Amino acid sequence: MIKFYNPTTIKTISKEEVESIKTLAQAGDPVACFKLGRITYAWSDLSAEEDYLITTKRLLTQAQKGGVQEADVALAIMMLNGEIEPYNPRRAIGMLEDALKKGNEFAAYHQLCNLIFARFGYKQDLDLAEKILDQLMEHSSNPWFYDLKGEVLQARGRYEDSEPWFAKAVECGITFSYLALAYARGYDNNGKLRDWDAFINTQSKGADEGNMFCMHYFAENQMQEYESLKPEQTEKRDECRSNILELLEECIDNKHGYSAETLGDIYRKGLYDVPVDYDKAWRCYMLGADYAGLGDCYEKLYDMIVQGQIERSTDRQEYLEQFAIFGARLRNRRMQEETVRMYRNGRMTRYAAEIEMYHMPAIEEPCQ
Repeated sequence: MIKFYNPTTIKTISKEEVESIKTLAQAGDPVACFKLGRITYAWSDLSAEEDYLITTKRLLTQAQKGGVQEADVALAIMMLNGEIEPYNPRRAIGMLEDALKKGNEFAAYHQLCNLIFARFGYKQDLDLAEKILDQLMEHSSNPWFYDLKGEVLQARGRYEDSEPWFAKAVECGITFSYLALAYARGYDNNGKLRDWDAFINTQSKGADEGNMFCMHYFAENQMQEYESLKPEQTEKRDECRSNILELLEECIDNKHGYSAETLGDIYRKGLYDVPVDYDKAWRCYMLGADYAGLGDCYEKLYDMIVQGQIERSTDRQEYLEQFAIFGARLRNRRMQEETVRMYRNGRMTRYAAEIEMYHMPAIEEPCQ
């Protein structure tokens, strides 16, 4: 089985290994093309001459032609995120399910995520997810399945029962599991805090190991502390503010999109006595949209233009249309509504098939 090459594990790859993968990919090796495509996708260089999504699609398509089934899955996920034109989620789901029928573990992982977290229009089905996981783990020792087993248990409120699974995933190098492991060690099956030291120590270990969700937690902790301080506690407030900004910037440097959105909110609203800075807010929302595919960031970028917080006079309409359609693809309901509204007013006709097939039906459904 080829490694999943998820963003949380890619950063542990050495420069020497990346160079070796590049050499093999340039020689046309399909597995190397898949690996390099995933590396390019996870650690996008926004200053590169060619858009990283175009590079990723090209590499994954080469891998696909070479028979690498994992490339089908990776392309399907990009298609579901609206990163490949034309937007066609039905085809993407078909690709994903075809790979799953053939026993591909990468496909199984993403389908399980869909069932556990109700992604891409799927309904949450913890019973089915757990059944599939138990069957997979009878013959697979893939550590990402340990993580998902823990996620199923936590979704059921069984925090204590999830601990062995997350611990096993972490032992196998899945640093992504540290945040959930912290909750497993800190909370009981009734959702009550039972061991603060275990909770915070696991968070700290995760942050040290490069888990940006754990790092983000400490930024949120500093936000809560700031709000509890009195106005006259200026020195302590200054310290908290500095910590908030430094922690979030470090997370952003490591491509953590949720931290980018949080910092964008701080600059846009002037939170924690940080001066309002719309240019910095715009930059953060752009990174949040790019790094994590956050539909809410597209909505906030859209609103910044509409409210005149950012001047885009020469290409204002183009920005609005792009933010609306990208946000709509990520199932942001407001952006779906704006996309349909503009289309009904005679704009965005180049997306006509997509809008009529996917976004119009979406806004006609009742809110979930």
